[in-house]
Amino acid sequence: MQYKLSDRELSELCLFISVRQIREVFPDYAPSQRTIYRRLARHGINTPTEAQSNFKTKLLLAAPVDLDDREANALIEDHIQTMFEELCATIEKSADLYRQRHSL
Repeated sequence: MQYKLSDRELSELCLFISVRQIREVFPDYAPSQRTIYRRLARHGINTPTEAQSNFKTKLLLAAPVDLDDREANALIEDHIQTMFEELCATIEKSADLYRQRHSL
C-alpha cells in the first residue's frame, strides 16, 4: 500500500498551488487530476483558482492597515510560501509514518 493525499490535504494544497502542480509536487501521493477535482467538489471547492483568490483576499484583509498594497502583497506572499512549505513538510512526515506503519 502507498500513501495517498487525503481530501483535507488536497483542499489545503489547492489554496497554494494548482491541481496540475499538486500532481507535479506529489506525484507518488496524488490521484489523477480528474479525481482531485471530484474530491475537491465534494467539499464545495468547484473552482480551485477561485478558492486561491478568496484565500489571498482574506489574508490581504487581515494585513496591517498601515502597509501599502505592495508591502501587504509581499507580506502575504511570504506568509503563503511559509504555510505551503509547512504543509508540504507535514505531508511528507505523514507519508513517512504511513510507510513505517505499513512496512512491518
